[in-house]
Amino acid sequence: MKKIYACLAIVAIASFTGCKKFLEEKVISKVSYQLYETPEGVEGALTAAYNNLRLAVNGERALTFSDAGTDLFTAGSDGDLSFNQYLATLSSLNGDVSEYWDYHYFGISQCNVTLNYLPKVVMDEGRKKVVEAEAKFLRSFYYFELVQHFGNVPLVLTAIDKVKTDFKRSPVKDIYATIIPDMVTAVEQLPIMPAEQGRATKAAAAHLLAKIYLARGSAVSAEQKAIRGSKATDIDSVIFYAGKVVRQEMGAYSLVPDYARLFDITNQVNPEVVFAVQFTTNTLNNGSGNNMHLYHVPQYDAVNTKILQRTTEYGRPYRRVRPTPYVYTGLFGATRKYDSRFAKSFVWAYIATQAATGITTTAGNKVDVKVGDTAIWFTPTLYATQAEQDAATQENKRFPYFFPLNFYIPFSRNNIFPGLKKWLDKTRVTTNDTNGSKDWMVFRYAETLLLLAEAYGRKNDFDNAAKYINEVRTRAAYKDGEMKTTQYWTFEGGSYADRTTGTVPQMQVTAAQISTGFVDFILEERGREMLGELNRWEDLDRCEKLVERVKLYNPDAGNIRNFHVLRPIPQTHIDRLIPKGPIEEEQNIGYY
Repeated sequence: MKKIYACLAIVAIASFTGCKKFLEEKVISKVSYQLYETPEGVEGALTAAYNNLRLAVNGERALTFSDAGTDLFTAGSDGDLSFNQYLATLSSLNGDVSEYWDYHYFGISQCNVTLNYLPKVVMDEGRKKVVEAEAKFLRSFYYFELVQHFGNVPLVLTAIDKVKTDFKRSPVKDIYATIIPDMVTAVEQLPIMPAEQGRATKAAAAHLLAKIYLARGSAVSAEQKAIRGSKATDIDSVIFYAGKVVRQEMGAYSLVPDYARLFDITNQVNPEVVFAVQFTTNTLNNGSGNNMHLYHVPQYDAVNTKILQRTTEYGRPYRRVRPTPYVYTGLFGATRKYDSRFAKSFVWAYIATQAATGITTTAGNKVDVKVGDTAIWFTPTLYATQAEQDAATQENKRFPYFFPLNFYIPFSRNNIFPGLKKWLDKTRVTTNDTNGSKDWMVFRYAETLLLLAEAYGRKNDFDNAAKYINEVRTRAAYKDGEMKTTQYWTFEGGSYADRTTGTVPQMQVTAAQISTGFVDFILEERGREMLGELNRWEDLDRCEKLVERVKLYNPDAGNIRNFHVLRPIPQTHIDRLIPKGPIEEEQNIGYY
């Protein structure tokens, strides 16, 4: 911690960069503590706190902590085995652990500078209240992420302008008891419409506060209830705050009608976005950019370079994670063929970028390939026998590469699989650019609906739970007149005659259907809706389902143990402590 705070005053002003066309930076040539007592100084520190959020996705920090090693994702061929497989190298010495810890505390320090100096600043009182609310929103966000992953953490609420080495970890319940009142203030003082796009709003604060209450209130065991300080009113508070957003008391938020369009990089400013961390195509103001476009991409460009080479559309294949078999075989369940999210979340066909003759197919015949032909076709079909698979391969011998689920389901085949579409960034200048410009959609309205649905379900009000779940599932269904993918009638058992018939009725759930095993149902619905959106580990952990579901659905992570519900405290932090307490006080159980 000493290193984080000793240089706090200089770094908080000097390091920030401007966000995409909205949060403007001002170059400050001479930094002093007195600068913080000016509007320019506190606004600069606040902007730095916003821009610090980018660190989650301009590297692998959020991916590693939130998606890796869950029931839905495991290691791709170049992935981090420590987190994906819960190896002994997931320890206090792991660099990813210290990076995650440090960037959160750096953001907290920027918020503390803003809040501590703000009372001394002469500025418009209305703006001063908004600055306070924005800083409390951001600080609460940073602490909420820390407490979910690390449990007890140091609670630092003041700016530190000199070396400090004694940081005691505060109990989880104290962290919640601190950030909840701060978030109430944020809801009260933030505007419905921000002065600049990219800043926190009332709706963003209400959404985050609902998530915080849900995390505290979704504890099941007596032990976790005591640790989190759960209150009997927590779930009612989720309904109260999420309900305000859904009733449009805090702005006109709605679902983007087409699930695929929601993630189109040309449609980033849309009514479903509740809060987003922004990036830009201007590399001077983009830092290292959003790198998430790299991590869910298979090695499609290595299958046959004669017909398919790397493109900006399909992405640069870092293949850090891949979906677990359960995503294809169980997550979308019996309604898979009616749920457009299954088809629209993945790249099922890779199109040839070059022409070639005499290409040997997976069926053993030879075909000539033109630019625009299908080079690779993935299907989610799992054939029961080799004979059935061979027959299907022969039926599809017109394609150079036909890969049914049998091909890419083994964990050993972790470089070729249907790539996740959500993060792809076709606006990059060259195929090898890592500096992406796609916004990170942190909170969106579909999640607000699911927060509200989960809260009602936890109160055994399954009628209301089904009502809000069905709003999300109605959007997920195919609409009348919408053409389904060819997989609907070729592999999913649908009729060709129904190729443009809507599937809304098939996607609806009833109160009776979700009343048994509701927590697992809502976790799966969140998985279907928000697959790969950097929240899975936290969802499993808060529901006390992490170990259970990882063991069930991710055999690649068989090393997971009960103590893995918390991350190790980084050794870099412990080594800086003076005085240092007993190891069981400074480190989480299982890591010493």
